[in-house]
Amino acid sequence: MRKDVSVMLIAMLAIGSFLPLAGADTQFQSLWIRMRGVIKQWGGTPAFGWVDAHAKIINDNGTIHKWAGAYALWSTEPPRLNCTEMPRENVTFTFHTAKLVKDPDVMLNQSGALLEISGLWNVVNVTTTILVTENGELINVTRTWTPWIVEAPGVLRVLPPNPPLPMAFTLDIKGIPLLRGFVLKYDVRFVAIKICDFNDDGKVDLIDLVRVAKRYRAVPGLPSYVHELDVNFDEVIDVGDLTTVAANIEG
Repeated sequence: MRKDVSVMLIAMLAIGSFLPLAGADTQFQSLWIRMRGVIKQWGGTPAFGWVDAHAKIINDNGTIHKWAGAYALWSTEPPRLNCTEMPRENVTFTFHTAKLVKDPDVMLNQSGALLEISGLWNVVNVTTTILVTENGELINVTRTWTPWIVEAPGVLRVLPPNPPLPMAFTLDIKGIPLLRGFVLKYDVRFVAIKICDFNDDGKVDLIDLVRVAKRYRAVPGLPSYVHELDVNFDEVIDVGDLTTVAANIEG
């Protein structure tokens, strides 16, 4: 709780602190934000999944530049996404993804929200079939992507804690029920937050690369899948994620 309060205070002060330096010849500051949460409700239906967002606001001599990336993955069949061991029989299930694809905007401390990330979102249904042996050994995974909504307006809101409840979020995309959940991480910094720094030690190194390599070929529905390691948000931990981490390793 102490950490949540300190993070909230940072966010509340962010707008006031994000100003040009008086008298400086070059006025340049940056604000970086990372958020990760667990989806628990989709409209009136229990659901399970994850949401990830990264954002930055750059003040370049008084000109503000904003960027954001946000992604959600969820299912109304929680045991499939939240499994801890391989299924013992063949299984088919559907999950859904939402990705911010166009016109991102970032706002802090608006309408009671610590953070708002808005823009146009794509929503896709993914049907997955997992084939296993009777001993639970993986045979094959097949997946079918079906576009549902294309470039619909939506907004991700991070809400302050309401003790004893933790920080919460909503993802409101036109055309689908409201997604709700709680926040696992909300980090606001005035230095770059490195997306591939999975253990938060301030650098991207071989430890981060090995963490991804150990989950190679994992997809949602397998116990080896870890959402935060799927850095390019394509629902599989593959060579694309490995090369992205490798390209960001610091010497």
